[in-house]
Formats: sequence, structure tokens, C-alpha cells
Amino acid sequence: MERLADPAEALNNSIIVIEHWAVAEPDFGRQHLAARGYDVRVVEPWRGAILPELTGEETGVMLMGGPQYVTALDEAPYLVDEMRFAEAAMAKNVPLVGVCLGSQMIAHVLGARVGNHPDGAMAMGYYNVAPTDEGRRYIPDGMKVLAGNSQGWDMPSGVTALAHGELFANQAFQAGETTIALQFHPEVTRKILDQWQTEFADSIGRLGTHSIEEQDAGFDEYDQALKAWYMGFLDRWFGAGN
Repeated sequence: MERLADPAEALNNSIIVIEHWAVAEPDFGRQHLAARGYDVRVVEPWRGAILPELTGEETGVMLMGGPQYVTALDEAPYLVDEMRFAEAAMAKNVPLVGVCLGSQMIAHVLGARVGNHPDGAMAMGYYNVAPTDEGRRYIPDGMKVLAGNSQGWDMPSGVTALAHGELFANQAFQAGETTIALQFHPEVTRKILDQWQTEFADSIGRLGTHSIEEQDAGFDEYDQALKAWYMGFLDRWFGAGN
């Protein structure tokens, strides 16, 4: 099962998931890890929740996506604490995954530039990602992924590039042995995609985005394979089911 984290409670053998918006339902990754028997604990600093103290014994941390921007910390000052939390996870070798905004925060912590697409484009739909030679350890050739972002990151110095994309050039990297960043969204369920299409409707039609019909067709064609990949990735990264 999953629950809201109590910052005063020991978090050993749990996975801490940091959320940034009122998601329509627990995303696929949260559902999968909970089904594996992990104690999935959700923390929402955007709603005033306090981040717990990491002991280094946690199973993992996930920094999820959201509508905030690393380039506008004055509008979301709690992201500063989240980035310190990410730094602590990296320092304590707690397995860390950043998704979209989460990946941008990790890139920022590592000194990379985060910002808008040079042509003002935005991703919203299904796009090709191409693994690097090192990235084939995690990402297969020919994978189509769901993306939803208007900002991306330069590849940080000293990391291992894992994947590149057709709209935003950088899509995944690994830092050290315990940190991985994914610019794309393998966690989005059909219900959450419906929420995207409603709450971010004004973005559809921007350069680079796909129509609702294209997004729906992409979900029907690619989601099953993407979710199968994500299950395997989470199992491997966090040791789920071991």
C-alpha cells in the first residue's frame, strides 16, 4: 500500500515519492511498486508537507513531474529543499529516479543548464528515444515514449548519457551508481493522460505537440510496451520483488 509520509517516522525499506501536482490517481509506477509490496510513501511539498530526513537505508526516492519550473524557483521555493533532498539521496547512495521535472532538478543540482527548447517547442505526445551504447543496458532501440515538457536540460558533466530524443535532445542519464534521470513519462496512466488533455489543453497546438487524436492513438499503440519496460526498469533499479 502507499500513504502520505510522516517525517518523524523511520523510512527504512520504503520508497519516497515526491509529487508536484494533484495527480488524478496514483501513477503506474506507484501502483506497481505498491503491488510489489513496497511501502510507497508520498510527500507533497507543494502542499506544505515536510521532507523526511534520509537515513541512507531507504529503498529509494522518486522525484516526479509537475507544472513547476527549475528556472522559476521564486514561484516554487519548495523545489530548493527538494533539490537538497536529492543531493542527500545521492550522497547517501539511496537509489534515486527523476522523471521530467525531477530529472531537471537532478540536472540542475549537477550543474547543468535547464531551460526552454531553443525553438520554443513543447513536447506533448509520443516521441522516439534512441539509446546510447551505454543506454542499451536500460533502454531498447525503437522505444516510443510519452513526453510532456516545455523545458529540458543540457547533459551534466561527468554523467553517463543514456538516451537522446527527436524533439528534446537529451532524454536520460545516469549519475554514479544510484541516480538516474528520465525526461519522459513512462508512469502516465490513461486517466492521467485524460487529466493532461484537460488541464493543459491550452498547450496542445504549440510547436512540437501532438493533437489529442494523435496522443490517444499513441497511447493505444505504445503504452503497453512502455509500461512493460517501466515495470522491468523499476524492478531492476529498486530491486522490486527481491
